[in-house]
Parts: sequence; C-alpha cells; structure tokens
Amino acid sequence: MENLTVPQSTPFCSVRIIFVTFLESVSKVLPVILLFLLGMLLNRRQFMRPATMADLKNLVIKITLPAALFLAFSRVSLEPRHLIIVGVMFGACVLALQLGRLIRPIVQVPSPYFPMLLTGFEAGMMGYAIYATVYGADNLYKFGIVDLGQVIFVFFVLVGALERQSSAAKPLKETLLAFLKTPVIIGILAGVVANQIGLMALLNSSPILTGVLRTVELMAGLTTPLIALIIGYEMQLQKDQLWQPLKTIGVRLLFWLPVGIAISVVLIDRVLQLDRGFQAAVLTMIILPPPFVIPLFIPEADQPNRTYVVNTLSLATVVTLFAFAIVTAVYPP
Repeated sequence: MENLTVPQSTPFCSVRIIFVTFLESVSKVLPVILLFLLGMLLNRRQFMRPATMADLKNLVIKITLPAALFLAFSRVSLEPRHLIIVGVMFGACVLALQLGRLIRPIVQVPSPYFPMLLTGFEAGMMGYAIYATVYGADNLYKFGIVDLGQVIFVFFVLVGALERQSSAAKPLKETLLAFLKTPVIIGILAGVVANQIGLMALLNSSPILTGVLRTVELMAGLTTPLIALIIGYEMQLQKDQLWQPLKTIGVRLLFWLPVGIAISVVLIDRVLQLDRGFQAAVLTMIILPPPFVIPLFIPEADQPNRTYVVNTLSLATVVTLFAFAIVTAVYPP
C-alpha cells in the first residue's frame, strides 16, 4: 500500500506552515495581551485607584523606559544612515497631518482633531513594550531610531497644532527645552554619550559598578509589564459611539500601511541595507495608536471631541495588539 503522507510542496502544507507561524507569533505577543486583559480586570474590580495608575505611568515615563533606552543606545554605535530614517519618518508624519486636513470633509468626520489622529504614534507607552517583548531589549535601539523622527514631529508640529486648536501656541524656545527635558530623549542621549566614552566597559570593570548596571537593567525590565497593565486599566470604549473612530482608524491604516511597507522594503532593506529588526521596527511603529497625549489638549467642556478621541485611541490600541502578531509573523525574531 502506498504511503499517503502529504508532500511538503502541497498547498495544504504551505497553509499549515503559515498557520503554525502565525500561532507562534501570537504566542510571543500573548504575554502583553494577557497583561492588558489583567489591567482591564483590575479596573473593573477597582483593585487600584486611578491616582495609583497615574503614579505607575509616571514611573514608566520618567524612570523605567529611559533606563531601557539608555541601555539599548549605550550598547550600539549609531551610523549616519540612521539619520535618513529619522528624516523620512518626520516627513511622513507631516504628510499625514496635511492629508488629514484635506480629506476631513470627504470622509465626513466633523471633529477638528481628525487630522491629528492620522499622524504620530504612541511609542513611549506602547511601542517600546511590544517591540522589546518579541525582538528583545538588545534591539530596542532600532525601534528608538525609527521613533526619533516621529518624536520630533510630535513635539515641534503636532503639539503646536493641538495648542492652536485649543489655546495659544508656545514659543519655539519653550518647545525645544521641553523636548530636551523629556525623559525618553534624555535616556537616548545619555546612552549615545555612554557609548562614545566607553561607560559600559567601566561599569563592567568592578563588582560594585556591575551592581549599579544590574540595577538599571532591573528597572528597565519593569517597562513592558507596567505599560501593558496601565493600557489595559485605562481602556475606555463607548459602544454606541464607535463609527467615527472606526472610520478614523481605517483612513489612518490606509495611509500608513503602504507608506510603512515602502519604507521597510525600499528604504530599510534595499537602500540602507539594514536588517529585519529595523524593518520590523518600522511596521511596528505604523500600526501603533496615535499619541495618548492628544486628549490632554482638549478642553474639559468639549465632551463630544474628548469622547471621539478617547474612543479612537482605545479602539486603535486593540487593533495594534492583533496587528503586531502579523508583524512578528512577517518578520520573525
């Protein structure tokens, strides 16, 4: 009797391989999703007060995430070609903002905050966490390089647009100082300086200094679980007001998916000849939600726009968690 095993080249086998690869990718993202769900449960059970979560967010933004970025950038030498990525990401964000202003009447989203929701990314409170979970802390600098262009955009363009929408814009000098004082930027710059002066070799030269370095590593390790819990805890979705957010996320993805794929395949791979970690960093960036700071610029009295923006951010967060599994399947670590 003939052997009835399916040949390796059959379509069935190919589908099975793709399915297994996708499951493996989901398994890598699953810890973040489970922590996200735990955060939602903690909120539902009122396990922690909102003030406690605000303190944890402050801890992440000012200590654990800068520590992770310091370690990542202190262990790698930056190259001039990396600046091209920064410039391209900045330009793409500006283009998305202008496009949003042009098409708002066409897509029939009445909120003036629609263009702001098409551009910028929540890298600090989400991107770094999910990227590091799959691709490792040693590769975090790759995501940091991709992030730098959009961070500059957020500080110098997006925040100004938001301030003009709600109040008077700040002077350029004040904006620049705020940018340089941002803990994330301080962590990146400190890591670059540490790399140039050989600080890491010094820290590894004695047991006491090594202990200091391990302390920084422990603090950095808290970033991903804390961020996942915080995002889950703060998730807000109002089911009866999701149509406008759904349209916004759809338009956002229609712009950023082809742009991100072009940057990843053409610029990163063919022109700059960088590795898949950079390609994965670009695609991780473009599926992220808009910056979580946007609601902070909306007046409390403007409840309809606040609801629209918060629902958009919450829904985009859910989309990101599932889309990231696809990214890891396309670019496995």
